[in-house]
Amino acid sequence: MGEPVVHGPAFSTYVRSVRLALHEKGVPHQLVEVDVLGGAHKQSPHIERHPFGKVPAFEHDGHRFYEASAILRYIDEVFPGPALMPSTPAARAKANQVMSVVDSYGYAPCVTNTFIPRVLVPSLGGQTDVEKVEAAKQPAALFVKELERELGTNPFFGGANVCLADLHVLPVLTYYAATPEGQATLESAPNLRGWLSRIQKRPSVQAMMPS
Repeated sequence: MGEPVVHGPAFSTYVRSVRLALHEKGVPHQLVEVDVLGGAHKQSPHIERHPFGKVPAFEHDGHRFYEASAILRYIDEVFPGPALMPSTPAARAKANQVMSVVDSYGYAPCVTNTFIPRVLVPSLGGQTDVEKVEAAKQPAALFVKELERELGTNPFFGGANVCLADLHVLPVLTYYAATPEGQATLESAPNLRGWLSRIQKRPSVQAMMPS
């Protein structure tokens, strides 16, 4: 079985989720950086790997995939190591639901409309779009509230063990927590704060998500 290749920037939340899963499985892999800030994700050769110009793209044993959730499930099914989805249908459905919530309702308000204008744009010499950040507060707060409810008192979103949902949530919530808005919102989410403390101690997180 060949070594998988992940195409995308190391700082991407979705690239991080994929690499976290590979690390949890104990799978060595190659990261091929894609300069998204320079527009390389919209140009050849990346556009042949991902026709919608997003990241990551993934290659393994002659197979090519894109969309992080599909890549994550492939990693869990193909590689040996600890299972990264719960064992019961209901628990798997909950984990899949959390992953879908991240994609549909979490990434845009937390990353695109809060972290990027609040942190990334100023770091590149630009000005924060305050209206965009303000408009993101309510949907981001709803996202955090729902994650808090879904997690409940469980150690992880898969119950007792880490699952793909945890690895999908973590990079997005980490970026959101790096903003004043995220810090304020998480004050009302004690379950999530405890979860962050637990998951940040994992070797995969320390290796793939340096502070």
